[in-house]
This record gives sequence, C-alpha cells and structure tokens, in this order.
Amino acid sequence: MDEDDLVLLITVVVEAADEQQARAACDALISRAGAQIVDARDCSDEEPGCWAVVITRPSTEKATHNVSAALARAVRTFVRGLGEGFSAPRVACEPPTAWTVLDEPELINDLVPGAERVLVEVWAGDDPFGAGTLRDNSPSKPS
Repeated sequence: MDEDDLVLLITVVVEAADEQQARAACDALISRAGAQIVDARDCSDEEPGCWAVVITRPSTEKATHNVSAALARAVRTFVRGLGEGFSAPRVACEPPTAWTVLDEPELINDLVPGAERVLVEVWAGDDPFGAGTLRDNSPSKPS
C-alpha cells in the first residue's frame, strides 16, 4: 500500500446464535462492499446473542493534501454506496481516522439481517486490525 491509501473498517453489531450465523448475516454487505471479514467476536456479555463482525477493504479515496477531508469523504462515499436511504452522515474525524455510526435498524437490516448498528471507520496508513497498512507491515511492529 502507498502512504496515501486509506482502509475501510466496518464493524457490524448483529444478533446471532453463533459466529457462523453472524458471518453469514454479513454476506450481502460483504458482496456489495467488495470486502472481507477480518474478525468476528462474541459480545454477548453486553447483550445476549450479540456478535461484532469486522470487515475491511481499501478505499477508493486517497489521502493527498488534506488527510482529514479525504478520511471524511471516504466514510461518506462508502455510506452513500450502501443504497437509497443512506444519506451523508455526520462524520467524526481525528487523523489518522474518521468514523460514523449507522444506528437505524430499519435501513441496515436490509443489508445485514439482525444488525443493530454499523460503525464505519476509515484509517490512513494505520489500522488496528492489520489489514495491510504501512505501520502494520513495518519491521518495528512486534510479532
């Protein structure tokens, strides 16, 4: 990846009986977004039957002159691409990341059955799941 590349991380909180069901619930979103699952975790200690599934893909946006603008634009572009009803969300930005939360179950249930909310994050060269960003591939990162 180049230093101006951005990575999307999408965390879907979904009601499911197990990891397999949680991952399967995200199939349509993964297909639509051209993404892949990087993590699925049981979060039922907060709410019974609750799973968090994290998917990722590179963003088509580039961080060139104004990183904050590129991060926010990448979040908005992704959300608008989810379909009708998903308008330009309010985006929080603190480089190297920007994010928004989609918490309208009637909209997100069309994409992911049983979903309660979706966190959409974009990272500039530094994502926490090691999806191929510069820091994650650096020799100084402990194994």
